Amino acid sequence: MSARALRCAAIFAAGVLGSLAAQDPARENPFKPFDRAAFEAHVASLGASEEQLQQFAKACADGQADLGADTLMRALVVDLEDAAKLGESGDPRGALALAKLVTSTQDVYVRAHARYHLGRVLLDGEDPEGATEVLRDYLRSDRNKTPLDAEAAFFFASALADVPMREHAVAAFTDYLELFPSAPERFRAVAQQRRAELEAQFESPLHDVADEMKRCERDLKKLRTGDPTQGMQKDIVEKLQKIIEEMEEREKQAGGSPGGNGPSQSPATKSALPEGAGRIGQLGKAPPVGERWDVLKDRDREEIGADLNTGLPSRYREILEGYYKRLNRAKNK
Repeated sequence: MSARALRCAAIFAAGVLGSLAAQDPARENPFKPFDRAAFEAHVASLGASEEQLQQFAKACADGQADLGADTLMRALVVDLEDAAKLGESGDPRGALALAKLVTSTQDVYVRAHARYHLGRVLLDGEDPEGATEVLRDYLRSDRNKTPLDAEAAFFFASALADVPMREHAVAAFTDYLELFPSAPERFRAVAQQRRAELEAQFESPLHDVADEMKRCERDLKKLRTGDPTQGMQKDIVEKLQKIIEEMEEREKQAGGSPGGNGPSQSPATKSALPEGAGRIGQLGKAPPVGERWDVLKDRDREEIGADLNTGLPSRYREILEGYYKRLNRAKNK
C-alpha cells in the first residue's frame, strides 16, 4: 500500500466522517445545516448584486443551492472561475491553479469551493489517492460553510472506493447516507448501489487481486518502479496462481465446472448519475486531460513543473507531482 493510501487509512481512525450517526446517535452531527444567511452576507461583502442574490435565492428554492452557490462564488471571484474552468475543460493546468488558490487564499469560502473542485479534478483524472487527501481536507477544515458538504462527503467515499479501500469506502458511504438524509436522490441511489457492490466483493478473493493490480498500475503510471511496486507485482502473480489452483481443486472435487450462483467476479462499477445534472452534480467521465497534456509544448510542461516547486506547500506539491507523473507516463507510452 502506498504512503498516500496509508494516510487515507488514518483518516477514518481520526474520524473525518466518523460513523457518528451509526455508532452513537447522541453525538453531535459535525455537519450543520447550510447557513444561508452567513453565506449571503459573505457574498454581499464580495460585491454580490441584488440580482445575483435573487438568482441564488431561486436556486435554493429549486433545490439547487450547491450549484447556485458555486455559480455565484465563481462570478464574484475571478481566480476561482478561471481555475475551475481550466479543471472542467480538461486543461492540465487546472489542478495546479486550484491547488495554488486553495493554499494561498485567506477567504475560507473561496478555499472551500476551490478545494472541492480540486478534489473533483483529481478524481476525474484517475488519481483517487490525491482526491481522497484533498476531500479529506475539505471535510475537516471547510465543512459548514457552503452547500457542497454532502457532495464532498459523497466523492470522498467514491475516491476511497477507487483507491480501492473497500472497508473504509463502505463506512464512508454509510456515513454519507445517514448524515445527509436530504441529499438528492440521484446521489443517494448511487451511494447505496456502490456500497452494496463493495460489500459483495468481500466474499471474493479475486477482488483483492484486482485491487492490487489497480494500485500497481497507478504506481507504474506515476513512475514508482522500485522494490515496493515490483514486490506487489510478484505478490499478485502468486495470489492469482493460488486462487487458480484452489478453483481447479474445487472443480475436481465437484466433478464439473463451478456453478454460476456465486458472488459476481466483476469489480464495483463507477455508477453514473442521470444525465442532465450540472457540473456540481455530475458523475460522468472526466474531460480528456491526458490528451490535453499530450499536446502541451515542452516549455508549458516545464513551466508547470517549476510552479510545483515554487508555488505550493510540500504536501500539495506531492499530491500534484503524482498527478502529473501519471499524465507524463501515459504520454510516453
